Amino acid sequence: MSKNSINTPYAKRVAEKFREAQNYLKTNGFIRSTKHLLKDIENSVD
Repeated sequence: MSKNSINTPYAKRVAEKFREAQNYLKTNGFIRSTKHLLKDIENSVD
């Protein structure tokens, strides 16, 4: 994602959902899964 696209309302919602998912995974013992989650999200946006 480019830095400019982070400022859009859609990108802010995606970032918030990412943080929620990352926190959920860490809380439930899936710490290594969070690295791949970000890549999956970035690839879906491209």
